[in-house]
Amino acid sequence: MEVRRKNFFASPQEAESAFYDARNRGDIEGMMAVWADEEDIVCILAGGPRASGYDAVREVWRRAFAGAHADVRIGNAVVIQGALQAIHSVHETLSVAGERAPRAPLAVTNVFMRGPLGWHMVLHHASVMPAAQDGGDAPKTLH
Repeated sequence: MEVRRKNFFASPQEAESAFYDARNRGDIEGMMAVWADEEDIVCILAGGPRASGYDAVREVWRRAFAGAHADVRIGNAVVIQGALQAIHSVHETLSVAGERAPRAPLAVTNVFMRGPLGWHMVLHHASVMPAAQDGGDAPKTLH
């Protein structure tokens, strides 16, 4: 039986920082230590299918880390936080080893829940942003 190591994160910002650190290092154990130890977690990478459940999410990241290394930077954060849930909307910029220019920016939603072991991710959803919404002076629209 697999042992699921969980780190304690005192804030959703701390959990998000650990998420991107693990992602940039290609560290599957560090990545999964950020995720909630639940079966109702969801991960959707840009252009990919929805992975639901701990094992499916782990497999998505295992495959992502097996590919070309990408350095990920985030910016333009919009944070909505309550006592038990936090929603972070960020823009990701990926630079992939061997590619001359960064890839198109991604619009990302990260959702964190607070439980007995601190804050952990329950949703990561990334999609390619239209060119007009690349984080410049485009107006912010809430749906």
